[in-house]
Amino acid sequence: MVMTHYMQLLSLHQPWNLIIFMLVPMVLAETILAAGIFTLFYKDKRSETWQGVSHAATIILGLFFICVVIYLGTSYIPTIQWRGPIDYIAVWSYVLAIIPSVLLLAQEFGIMDKHNTSEKKTMHHVILMILFVVFTHFAMVFGMADPQLAGYMPPKQPMQMNHMMDHSSMNHQTMNMK
Repeated sequence: MVMTHYMQLLSLHQPWNLIIFMLVPMVLAETILAAGIFTLFYKDKRSETWQGVSHAATIILGLFFICVVIYLGTSYIPTIQWRGPIDYIAVWSYVLAIIPSVLLLAQEFGIMDKHNTSEKKTMHHVILMILFVVFTHFAMVFGMADPQLAGYMPPKQPMQMNHMMDHSSMNHQTMNMK
């Protein structure tokens, strides 16, 4: 099976890339979603606590994800030799998660939703988080798929490899004859 570049990125420098590109964003996203839902459910002091958790996690996620996408855009994506449409979808859906991430950050700093009620702001926050999760999950799902499913053909093996394989099978046949 051939790997997408998204999955290849996660598998490099184990476990650090997996932690940086998947674990940290997903834990922050799930924390923000849970805090947003609890904020909508509770209408007392607990709501303020969950809003604080959501606010802090959103700022961390927004800044962290901006750094991740800058790194990918400058150091990783330019080196890619694309492996077909599945590879494109996996990588670019992850990168597109920057859009809801930046909008969430703008909301946290008061640039968006200035005139909306607290409940409406929370609703927008949850919707933007769902979009972030959808984009990153698309990346994960397509990232785990084999690019050959969409027609990608890996380059043929070099002649040396074919020669070595032929040679080893000949040795195996010779041993069986004795």
